[in-house]
Amino acid sequence: MRPWVLLVAVVACDGGSSPAAPSACPGAQALWTGSDYSSSAVGSLAASGAVTSVVGRVDLGADPALSASAGRAFYVARDQDAIFELDACGNPEQRFSAHVSSPSGGGSDPSGVAVASDGSLWVPLFLVPSVLVLAPDGGVSRTIDLSRYDSDGNPDASSITIVRTPAGEKAFVTLDRLDPYPQSVQPSWMLRIDTASGQVEDTIVLAGRNPFTVTQDGSTLWLADPGNFDDATEPQAGVERFDTSTSTTALLVREAQLGGSVAQIAVIGSCGSAIVAGATTVNATSLVTFDASTGAPIRASAQSPLTTPGFDLEGLSWVDDALLLGDRRRAASGYPVHAFGASAACGLAPRPDAIFLPSPPVTLLPVP
Repeated sequence: MRPWVLLVAVVACDGGSSPAAPSACPGAQALWTGSDYSSSAVGSLAASGAVTSVVGRVDLGADPALSASAGRAFYVARDQDAIFELDACGNPEQRFSAHVSSPSGGGSDPSGVAVASDGSLWVPLFLVPSVLVLAPDGGVSRTIDLSRYDSDGNPDASSITIVRTPAGEKAFVTLDRLDPYPQSVQPSWMLRIDTASGQVEDTIVLAGRNPFTVTQDGSTLWLADPGNFDDATEPQAGVERFDTSTSTTALLVREAQLGGSVAQIAVIGSCGSAIVAGATTVNATSLVTFDASTGAPIRASAQSPLTTPGFDLEGLSWVDDALLLGDRRRAASGYPVHAFGASAACGLAPRPDAIFLPSPPVTLLPVP
């Protein structure tokens, strides 16, 4: 068992009032996770205003992720094979086990959560070749075997999204297919699974490799495809746009055009933004923008409004009309979340709002 760590929910309150009760988070707009990869925190925040905290105690592990689906939010403790459902404050309400025994005896490494219309939780496992389906009460409903989708027996399932398509409700699961791990040397795939039957209906070869993160925008999935982080010129890497209504996909903008390997994407309308990492030993990160309709770069890394000396930018999300960007470099008041406003031409203007987290940011998501 790892040491107990603080669970902190950060919310905006007018005038710097005293901490709110755990059940009330007025003004909360986004959920965040933070980690120094030995202990972690989770909470909520607003894009402006004074910051107060709600404190509790729970063991959150060292490798966090966030998922939102069907109006529900989940904290994924990947190294603990555990999933916590969160309220709008970031407080854990229920814990689910995502452990599946593996031949090595290690963990299963859940890499996301999606909710089906029957209330079941669908969980892709990165270290076990399976999608785990949990009943609403947390019991195992079924396990979908994925071992045949890579020659090494594990295709490295890294994300899941459930969408209602013209052909019914489908689960879309990305397979990184890193072989030998962590090298990306073969095509990555997307599985389309019928949620009613649990049957894999189609295997779509992705245009890019190593889908590192996936962002949903209606029927569109935006895939951050870095390929290998030590190469920023790979032709099968960049920003990929996947249409779940037709199961078709295309690489919209290549990493060479943006000046780095794409790690995270956030899109609002035709304004696309991304965190990219340079192909050096430190993988210096930059915020870049692109036209989400045409794929034309707007600001590549050389013109970035924010660049860091190492892999410091993590967590990227539009919240209302503000683009929030996490920065793992400690400041005097904590770890900053930068806020930008966007013009009609997708120009990003820094806002003066001060948001600081108590833990180095990893992910940001709007409150469902």
